[in-house]
Parts: sequence; structure tokens; C-alpha cells
Amino acid sequence: MRSDLKQLRDFYPSPAAKPEELLQRLGWPNAPDLAARYAALLSPIDFTRYSPHHRLRLLDVGCGFGLLLDYLKENALLDLIDYTGVDLVDAVLTEARSRWPNARFEKRDVRDLPYPDDAFDYCIVCGIFTVKVGNTYAETVALAQSTLKALWPSVTLGLGFNSMSKHVDWEREDLFHWPLDDIMAFSKRDLSRHVSFRLDYGLWEVSTLIGKTPRIVAQRVPTAWGEPTSA
Repeated sequence: MRSDLKQLRDFYPSPAAKPEELLQRLGWPNAPDLAARYAALLSPIDFTRYSPHHRLRLLDVGCGFGLLLDYLKENALLDLIDYTGVDLVDAVLTEARSRWPNARFEKRDVRDLPYPDDAFDYCIVCGIFTVKVGNTYAETVALAQSTLKALWPSVTLGLGFNSMSKHVDWEREDLFHWPLDDIMAFSKRDLSRHVSFRLDYGLWEVSTLIGKTPRIVAQRVPTAWGEPTSA
């Protein structure tokens, strides 16, 4: 395990005695907030385009106990997904596999062992870039950037991740508050300029959604404006 992830093992406590302790063990304060995070990170996906015979290939980096699968099942989306969960902590993956025995879980640092090009349609990284886990700010920036750059070739549609917002009443030293301008500069330089920021779901964080292509809603252009031209 790389040095910037060296404290991950200590971050996760021993197995829970009760199912309702799953969220708290991963640092999530409550269920509605986590559901809001997943909804924001998945918002670029038009699930009407998918079916049990044509599934969205979804990569969940930092999958933890497979809580995203709980969300997908509750929202009648599970049959539309070809799911792969990735984590680095053996005990966490063991519990994820016990909760979802038929799902695909892997131990992998995508920076050391990246996936092939176009292996997935979309990727979410939920909670990995909200805390420093013993790293400095600069080390956490490097962790986020190197991870996202390693993931980018493996997705066809794009990816979404969350980090703590700088637009808060106060900042916590243990959390990773990544400025929007810095995220945009990095994305444009190394990934794509097609970026959306979501800060509208009631939490003190931002979901960054990066697409391979512009996200254009079907529309009719008034003929009075003249002939359309490419951007």
C-alpha cells in the first residue's frame, strides 16, 4: 500500500455488532446524507437508456461495504448496473463480499494497476477525497489527482467525485477542502473541460462531475437565429 494510503487500515474500526452501524464505521453521519451524495454523483446518468440486457458498467472506487449497491437496489436501479467495487482494506472487502456475495469486488490501487481503456462507462469516487486520513493538504491533492488521472482512460462517459467545499462557515483540519478553481484547472489540464459542480444537495461539500463530451440536452434551436455552427 502506498504511503499516502498508509493509515487507511487504522481508519476503519472493528466489525459492527449491528447493521445500522455500517455508515458510522465509514464516517458517514446519517443515511439521508449518504443517499443524497449518491444521487448527486449519479446525476449525469440517464438510466432510461439502460436495461437488464444493456447495463451501465459502473466502477465504485472506495466501495467500502458495498453501500452503493444498497442505494441502487432501493431505487430499482440494481438490475441496470454491471457493478465493480474497489477498495484497499481487506477487512472492508471481506464484509462487502459477505453482504453482496454475487457482486464483483477487487482489492486494487488503480494508480498501480489501472484498468484497461474503456473498461467502464462511469465511475464514482465517494468519500475518498473528503478526508485527509493523516496526509498533508499537498499529499491529498496529489492523491486525488493521481487517482483521477489513472481512472480517466478506463471510462467512456465520465466520472464523479466529492470533496469538501471551501464555501463553508469554518473548515476542519482533518477534512480536504479543495477549491473549485483548483479542481477546474486540474480537470481542464489533465481530464476534460466538460465539468459540472453540484453544491445544491444540502451538504457542505461539492460533487464534481466530469464528462468525456459536453452534456447537451436535446432541444430545438430557433430558425430565426440562423444556421447552427459548431462550438
